Amino acid sequence: MELLYYVREDDTILGSMESDRAHAEGVLHRSGLVFLVRSDGRVLIQHRSPSKKTFPDRFDCSCAFHVAFGETYEEAAARELLEETGVSANLQLLGKFVHHDPPEHQVVAAFLCRSESGIRIDEAESSGFDFLTKADVDRLVALGNVTPWLRDGWSLARGEI
Repeated sequence: MELLYYVREDDTILGSMESDRAHAEGVLHRSGLVFLVRSDGRVLIQHRSPSKKTFPDRFDCSCAFHVAFGETYEEAAARELLEETGVSANLQLLGKFVHHDPPEHQVVAAFLCRSESGIRIDEAESSGFDFLTKADVDRLVALGNVTPWLRDGWSLARGEI
């Protein structure tokens, strides 16, 4: 059972809630994403596994995560980046935004990291990945076969790459 932060739109904590219940009831909870960037400006974009429960077979940022109750956004970002890509790197907070795309209703913290480390993708999460230019990511987002957090988070990350 995964416990998440139950929050207001200003990210004030109201308590905790089970992940399944938060999704079933559309309760606002904390999550985040990371854009991993190489020195040449290319961004790691993953292709979500077709077996994912939410937004299967869509393109996604370098990693996305829920913030478990008791964790900070930064702790969750570092944990998930390591789990999903095998990379440990310094994280830069870009900002936060709220999105509601059922079943997700989230306050999302967006992070950027720069790394030349080798990538080891978690095959349970992703069916593939590539490093794309900003123009390539712009086109991908415009086509729409992306997760809502990639769609919304890209506007925060794009200017920092």
